[in-house]
Amino acid sequence: MPSEARKRESRAGDSRALGVKAAVKIVRGVMVVLQAGWAVTASAAAGLVAVGVSDETVDNTGGANGDKLIKVDRRVFVLENDTVAPVTRAHIGSDCYILDDITVTSDNTGTSVAGRVFDVDARGVSVEFY
Repeated sequence: MPSEARKRESRAGDSRALGVKAAVKIVRGVMVVLQAGWAVTASAAAGLVAVGVSDETVDNTGGANGDKLIKVDRRVFVLENDTVAPVTRAHIGSDCYILDDITVTSDNTGTSVAGRVFDVDARGVSVEFY
């Protein structure tokens, strides 16, 4: 039996504001991840959830979890490519992994997914964030 008609709400999914973890500063233009639900700068660690690239610098070094919000954009961004285990054109459509806050790698050892490889060229790796 079909459900009754109802009004649906939607929102744009390109950007969002997230609570910044206590004692953390995030600078503009770096990958942002969630660590236990709070925004931090991306690093090569397991268990992080990549959410996009910071659109601003936010300093919550003197605050508690969520005292400050950061705007994060999740469009396709060109990031640096690892020189040891580089992402190649063969990886297009596959996941790439976080090496540091501006670099992705093809090596998934001890790190988290950055996003899906959209393209690879001389500028770097174009990453689509989920």
